[in-house]
Amino acid sequence: MTDEMNQHLDNIIHNYAKMALRTICLAYKDVMPGEHGVNHSEPEEAEVKNIEKSGLTLICIFGIMDIVRPEVPGAVADIQRAGVTVRMVTGDNIVTAKAIAV
Repeated sequence: MTDEMNQHLDNIIHNYAKMALRTICLAYKDVMPGEHGVNHSEPEEAEVKNIEKSGLTLICIFGIMDIVRPEVPGAVADIQRAGVTVRMVTGDNIVTAKAIAV
């Protein structure tokens, strides 16, 4: 993939993140029987398997909205009035986290 294409994909992800959307990539790879292990799960202990590291064809990138439950803003306001400093801990993209926190 070219640097220009990488930048374009990064821009798409960044723009979705600014709208508080979590991004998901959909891709596929044709795999032959037995390639990279019977269950395609080598190495067993790795979070990302060898078969997942290259050769994927990107189909799309899309964003999903994780709706804030109706009771959350009131609960945050209540604990702030009680003197509790609210902190946000997330594994989200920093841009997504900032958009959600507004």
